[in-house]
Amino acid sequence: MTLSVELIEKNFATFLQQINKLPEERKKQINLMLESVGERMMICPASSRKAYHRSEPGGLIDHSLRVLLNAIKLNKAMGWKLSEESLIVSALFHDFGKIGDVENDYYIEAEKWEQSKRDELYQTNKSMQYMEVPLRSIFMLQHFGVKLTQDETLAITLNDGFYLEANKNYCLKEPRLATCIFTADYIATVEEKEEEKLERNLQASASSENK
Repeated sequence: MTLSVELIEKNFATFLQQINKLPEERKKQINLMLESVGERMMICPASSRKAYHRSEPGGLIDHSLRVLLNAIKLNKAMGWKLSEESLIVSALFHDFGKIGDVENDYYIEAEKWEQSKRDELYQTNKSMQYMEVPLRSIFMLQHFGVKLTQDETLAITLNDGFYLEANKNYCLKEPRLATCIFTADYIATVEEKEEEKLERNLQASASSENK
């Protein structure tokens, strides 16, 4: 799926609408942060390769909005009664570290041969200090003075899954918000991969018909 400029702008407007639902102090913290990094976040991809998900400008926010929508549905279906505030913050910023650090972008455009031969549109920025994305997400939020609750911190930290070696101690005692965000993220990723697979198949079919 290729995100048009119009859709990228529409998604960012929707993102800001969600932020505006937050309590005044929280909203103020995040809006101050977005004055510095909002444009970078708006155009950031969600991954590096087409084989992954949303590897295009605007992909991160498109993906994060889908995670939020899934999290809201899951919260209601399961009767978990998680707060809307925590769902918004955790879902919209679960992959915030993918924009990079304070000065550097995490994703940089790949060389032409990598784009054509390896289907890799972006590379990770090797000049940056290595840090796992969830940890960088927490770092960036803290750097800009955005306070997180304990549950929100765990939801962002554990969003890559409880099966990872670093997270396995949380198995069988998974925090509920973290479970919600991880599951919503997983569903969103599967949905996006299926959409992109369908688009590639349609393009291939159209190309063969034109020969």
